[in-house]
Amino acid sequence: MISQNALYTFLLLFLSLSLGSSSTTQASCNLSALNTTSTIYYAKENQTLFEIANTVNRGACDIARYNRMADAMIPLTSNEEILIPPEVCQPDNSTCLIVAEPNATYADCVMGGPHTYTTLAGDTIAYIALKLNLTVDALLSTAGMQDMGSPYDGVETGQSIKLPQCSPSQCVVRPEEFVYGTYKDAAIRLGTTPGQLMAYNPTYSHSAEAQGGGPVLTMARDCVLLSKNITVIS
Repeated sequence: MISQNALYTFLLLFLSLSLGSSSTTQASCNLSALNTTSTIYYAKENQTLFEIANTVNRGACDIARYNRMADAMIPLTSNEEILIPPEVCQPDNSTCLIVAEPNATYADCVMGGPHTYTTLAGDTIAYIALKLNLTVDALLSTAGMQDMGSPYDGVETGQSIKLPQCSPSQCVVRPEEFVYGTYKDAAIRLGTTPGQLMAYNPTYSHSAEAQGGGPVLTMARDCVLLSKNITVIS
């Protein structure tokens, strides 16, 4: 199994090569030569979305959004059906990734819930905290995981961990059709976090439905604090 650190090293190298050639690609791009059809690709064992993107000459984030992926970093399974979008001049390999932003502030609790998060393939405590906009220490205080080692070590898939919740706070939670994008895109639009959307939909990875439609998921939106005096509960 590829370690988390090795995977991030691979992604950084891949992104540096992609971004380094973007200006050349844009300048020499022949629109009439682009493949504008959508196809289906069947993932191989242990293959990453970035490897598929390199194989089919597409952007990893373009593929992730076309498949309405929860997260481009979730490992793929053997023979998993992936929709390949039409080719574009400037493939996007970075804007959908859930990464720490410069000067970002992380919270001690999650606004509006939910109470628990179910761990996914490829998760670490540090990555779960990032997806929930939490500090690592805040998540460790409630996670209740024994002998977990470093926050950057992989965690077992399918574990239910408690989340620190802000009280009083609330989100509007309702079913919505997920038509396009990733959870990062949806979180920005809805005023929530990718981790909360994952917590409400623990079994969802992506959809191979035709474009223009999508799965109906439980979406949290408009998450806010209801007081200046907040207590952290779990």
